[in-house]
Amino acid sequence: MTTNEHVKKCGRVYFLCWCILMVSCFNTFGQTDNNRFIPGKIPGGFVYAQTPEYYGTYEHPQKNGTIYDYIDGGGEVYIKHGFHSVAHFVLKITNTKDTITLDIYNLGTPENAKAAYADEAICPKGFNEKSIGFTCKTYNYEPDYLIYFIKGKYLVYLGLSNDTLIETLNQFAGEIYNAL
Repeated sequence: MTTNEHVKKCGRVYFLCWCILMVSCFNTFGQTDNNRFIPGKIPGGFVYAQTPEYYGTYEHPQKNGTIYDYIDGGGEVYIKHGFHSVAHFVLKITNTKDTITLDIYNLGTPENAKAAYADEAICPKGFNEKSIGFTCKTYNYEPDYLIYFIKGKYLVYLGLSNDTLIETLNQFAGEIYNAL
């Protein structure tokens, strides 16, 4: 093989490696932040009741718009705590009519998530602190039962409108916590 042929062959190999690297980087960095914290698998016994929704900021709207499209006036308190995006899911408990609402708020840093968790405009007084494998705030407003917890930079809200299924929600919360 001549030097010229060797240079051409090395150039093609270099170009091919560069393309593979760019594709893999694009696939990693091209994902929206939402896709990185969506649980990879829905816990057993649940199915989507509606298509997942994603909301961002005015500067970086997501698929379904901004936080203000999701929670009109309530978005300000999340913005104050470094809000980046929220993934909103409604899941049906199989063999029932009951649903669970799951909101995963990306607040950018663990410090922002802790501050939001402590903010009474988000997690009001009147909660019961509970340990279900991790510490969370629970609220029982018959028939509604709510859970808030944090993991890393995420503030997670779970809501159920049938408080007879509290243990089901606690188990679901544990599976989501472990999936994040």
